[in-house]
Amino acid sequence: MKKLFLILVICLITLSSKFSYSQVNKSIVDTTKQWNVLHTFTGTQELKKTTNLYRILSEDTIIDGRNYFKLQKTINYDTNLTANWQTIDWIREDSNRVYVFTYNNTSCNGDSYDFPREYILLDFNLSLNDTFHITYENYLAYSDPLVVSFIDSVLIDNQYCKRIFFNGEYPLYPQSGVYWIEGIGSNGDFINHYDHSHSTWNLLCAYKNNNIIYDAGYGYCYMRLNTKEIEANNNQIKIYPTIIDKEINISSDKYPINLSVIDLFGREVFRKEIYNNRTIDLDFLKKDTYILKLKHKDAIINRKIIKK
Repeated sequence: MKKLFLILVICLITLSSKFSYSQVNKSIVDTTKQWNVLHTFTGTQELKKTTNLYRILSEDTIIDGRNYFKLQKTINYDTNLTANWQTIDWIREDSNRVYVFTYNNTSCNGDSYDFPREYILLDFNLSLNDTFHITYENYLAYSDPLVVSFIDSVLIDNQYCKRIFFNGEYPLYPQSGVYWIEGIGSNGDFINHYDHSHSTWNLLCAYKNNNIIYDAGYGYCYMRLNTKEIEANNNQIKIYPTIIDKEINISSDKYPINLSVIDLFGREVFRKEIYNNRTIDLDFLKKDTYILKLKHKDAIINRKIIKK
């Protein structure tokens, strides 16, 4: 009898530990997390890439008897500037679903709404072949639903989290198609957008306590690029080599130039103002990929460099 009781106790402890482990860090509504999302605009005359940041504040807001946290966003983030955070929506999480309350116009499954309402942003209770209708925060005539095509798990912050693929996409090409990850969210924008002006959104990286916990594999966590700026100034500023050992050379007929080196987390690791053609010592950099940003007045060049 004592042996049977001991076995039952061990089983209960094991199940309890597994349950607790499965709950750690799988929440998306987490005030210690941040999401970096790349916004790409492909207009007829230019290509623009900017990074938008998202975070969640712990200031409780009660709406219709439910507790929400504030969802904040900073648009066109530049590492040289202080992030201008703005509250865009309110967010809560319950029973593996993430809900958003918004005052923006919304549309879902062909229906449009011009009044404040709550909608489901993410649902991790979905099973294979289930459908999910996306809610967009603007007016949209119609959008096909997402259909679950594959479910697996991925290691996030030292634990395995559920990953759901939609519409025939599989993990062989995780940067294509649509998928969700527990504790991270969508591989697109944090909030769904539908833009007829040739815009796309891609999650680059997610952080927890300022440490990266998810990297989508684009090679960077921050990007700011404008091909008009590059085309106008490529002939004025020369940068070589782009694969460096210790030094990089800068030559131009326009000075002064503000030079910044930005790592893949979007952090500025080096800054210098230069007034003439010169060689810059970057031997202190760790072996990695960086964005070299050069600015003269309103002209900006962003160039990827590799420290070998």
